[in-house]
Amino acid sequence: MPLEYALQFRGRFPDPGPWKLPRSFAARLTEPLGITDLPVQRVRRSKRKPYSFNVMVVGESGLGKTTFMNTLFNVPLTEQKKYRDLSSTKTVSIEPTTYELAEDGVTLHLTVIDTPGFGDQLNRETDFEPVVQYIDDQYREYLQAESSQQMRSNIRDTRVHALLYFIAPTGDNGLKDVDVDFLRRLCNKVNVVPIIAKADTLTPEETAAFKKAVLRDFERYDIKMYPTHHAEDRELIADLERFIPFAVIGSDDFIDVGGKKVRGRVYRWGSVEVENEKHCDFVQLRELLIRSNLQDLIETTQYVHYANYRASQIRDNGRPESFLACDDHYESRIENAKRNLADEMQRKEDEMRQMFVAKVREKEASLREREESLALKRQQMMEELEKMRRGLEMEEAGYQEALR
Repeated sequence: MPLEYALQFRGRFPDPGPWKLPRSFAARLTEPLGITDLPVQRVRRSKRKPYSFNVMVVGESGLGKTTFMNTLFNVPLTEQKKYRDLSSTKTVSIEPTTYELAEDGVTLHLTVIDTPGFGDQLNRETDFEPVVQYIDDQYREYLQAESSQQMRSNIRDTRVHALLYFIAPTGDNGLKDVDVDFLRRLCNKVNVVPIIAKADTLTPEETAAFKKAVLRDFERYDIKMYPTHHAEDRELIADLERFIPFAVIGSDDFIDVGGKKVRGRVYRWGSVEVENEKHCDFVQLRELLIRSNLQDLIETTQYVHYANYRASQIRDNGRPESFLACDDHYESRIENAKRNLADEMQRKEDEMRQMFVAKVREKEASLREREESLALKRQQMMEELEKMRRGLEMEEAGYQEALR
């Protein structure tokens, strides 16, 4: 039965229907069956098809974006570019370049999408449109490929899985206006990873203060960053989140440190190492982008950002949206049920509070009435005692008079 038809009636009938899985029963194996090899089979099969990972690099000119990408993947991805006159830059150009990386039988098709010209114009608001247009175009092409029977079996994924946004190290002033405007527009379209470029130009104290200022701006302007707002494996990123935004250093040169060649830079006052955790957050950023969350970045693009784009296109084009409507209806029913349950609990709590107050008042009135009754009875007894005392005094006076 089609999924669209099944979703239309989800949750409406107690009968699970033919599209849902039947109830399963536990069975004990008498001898090994080989089920434990299924993950190995899946890994072996996944190696046959190359992985695709598309990274967009955005930031002002001169922040070392090209050098950083070479450092991140430990390979000269981009050639040295010719000098470009910034004053002659008219628009932002989008330049995707695909590289094939192989390691232990695993192939990665890495696409680096550079954005030369971003932030070079006086009116920087016009820099946003080419980036936004490119991201939407990739979503649109992927949606068209999904709708085509011929292309559905092998769709080339050109969607942007991660956007590395380079922030100029300006001290403790926080984000610039252009940074805020750009991030607010893009954070709901793509996984944005904030990076403080050229961290070696800041002292550790200045870096910490600048990070706090940037995080305050993220919260103030409701800017959603990856992985804080999107990643599902929270246990894997708990140690990485505290480094956001990542302060990094890039270098194409190797320096000698203790007889070992490492990537770094040499200054008159000393040297900085790219992979030294005391000098920058490069190791943590590489751990996030490649070793721990690369697949999560791809899945978040598919199930969050692309799903939102696809749903908006279906609604805007007036196409049948039975499955979307069903999901919305189901979610609204759940929300309404939760809201009704909360209202019912609040109503019962108010009723119990009112009942308790009424009982307390009733008990207080009863006690007050008993107190008044006891007071009245005491007063009557005191009056009777006073009357008896007077009578005894009169009898005593009459007795004394009779003795005389």
